[in-house]
Amino acid sequence: MINMMYLVLTALLALNVSREVMDAFFEADLEQRDHIVNIETENDSRYEYFKLAYASNPTKVGPAKEKAFLVRDQADSLDALIDGMKAELINRSGGFDEAYEGKGDKPKKMDDREVSPQYFILEEKGAELKAAMETYRDYLIDKTPPSETAIIEELNSTFDFSDRMHDGASVSWESSKFEHYPLISVITSLTMMQSDVRTAEAKVTAALEESITADDIKVTGVKPIVIPKSTFVTQGDNYEAQVLLAAYDDTQNPTFIINGQKVAADDIIGGVANISFPATGVGTQKWNGEIRLIANEEEVTYTLEEQSYNVAPPSVVISPTKMNVLYRGVDNPLEISVPGVDPSDLIVTGPGVKKSGQGYIADVTKVKGKTMKISVSVRQDDESVKAMKPKEFRVKSLPDAYGQILGQTGGVRSASFIKNNEIKAVFKDFDFDLPLKVTSFEILIPPFAPIQCKGNRLSKDAKLTLDKAKPGNTIIIRRIKAETDKKLSPIVNDMIFDLN
Repeated sequence: MINMMYLVLTALLALNVSREVMDAFFEADLEQRDHIVNIETENDSRYEYFKLAYASNPTKVGPAKEKAFLVRDQADSLDALIDGMKAELINRSGGFDEAYEGKGDKPKKMDDREVSPQYFILEEKGAELKAAMETYRDYLIDKTPPSETAIIEELNSTFDFSDRMHDGASVSWESSKFEHYPLISVITSLTMMQSDVRTAEAKVTAALEESITADDIKVTGVKPIVIPKSTFVTQGDNYEAQVLLAAYDDTQNPTFIINGQKVAADDIIGGVANISFPATGVGTQKWNGEIRLIANEEEVTYTLEEQSYNVAPPSVVISPTKMNVLYRGVDNPLEISVPGVDPSDLIVTGPGVKKSGQGYIADVTKVKGKTMKISVSVRQDDESVKAMKPKEFRVKSLPDAYGQILGQTGGVRSASFIKNNEIKAVFKDFDFDLPLKVTSFEILIPPFAPIQCKGNRLSKDAKLTLDKAKPGNTIIIRRIKAETDKKLSPIVNDMIFDLN
């Protein structure tokens, strides 16, 4: 899903879209970097495992261990090459944005479109990168056990550098990746290549690990693992997870202690404990445990890191489809949720939409047209992003307002009532508390000509003229101009008074 999001963002950037999309690209790059750190941690654990296994049986483990560490060296070398290219691109484009205070380092000129084609196409660094990645692919295929055909096929697919079709014409892999895109798109693409490098390293070394028979390895480097079905649970449902050791002795099942209670033997299958908690309380719930295993005639205890999950009250979403309306000129509050998903895992995008407290607001003042869409995506446990079906809203201008004097829009009133009070404009039966500031109006006092007034009170001339009016005269206050704090001016209805 991250790859799909990258393709969509790349297409949008090619159309010169907004800064928000480039920021989204930067966020995608940060997510990829975090993903790489996780893979590297997994790989480091596997290399430690190889060392322990080799100490137990160097004759049997030696060949697989040697291949795994050679793969690591190749991956480190290629990763460093790509890192150097990213650093050179950012340096040529002006360096990092020193004013940025968020997570990670942000390039100063994310929209630079010149440095990438110069570096990768004209200076042929793209061909150099392509050759290095082809060499890496071929090296990994050579080190992969021949029986692992699925991994070999995946390596060929992931590291496919054949020409691409673009607008009906064949273009080189280098041109398709680096020629027409802004800097942040290229940086993110390079980070994804680093992710592919580390993922391929993980798959090949895992296959090498599995090639060592279970009888050759003593259970000394094992690691407890918790696999929750979900970390977000609706109240009334159950939190479910699997707890296991990464490697175990198939002649015995470990003993699992969860929250101080021993897991029943019937719930342990193939070394995997299936646990279930009733989700009664609401909010973050925590639990802990340990796994006990007999190794070398001694009981070894592996302590689980404290785990947590979130319990939410059951809810129902009812949407009045005809009322899906957003108004210009106001901050439209939005409550956005996906059942069974932690709110912190939501990614909400749309024109003028931003986070506000526990919810969101949409300022559609600058939105053109009569409709707009709000999109929601969900971050998955595997670092991917799942897009939900977008929601369409109608966009409306502000409704008509009403002129008022002390809450009155007309009727029989005295001249002093009109003369001595403010002219106001208000919305009636509008769901938003939106103040209006009257900037001008016109007053018609028969038989005199209309008088223009600035501000929200009668001018001196208008007051003098009103003093000449007689009981029974009809006074009309019209062409009232009023504006919101966002400088929008709705239509304001006239006021008609009869003098008493």
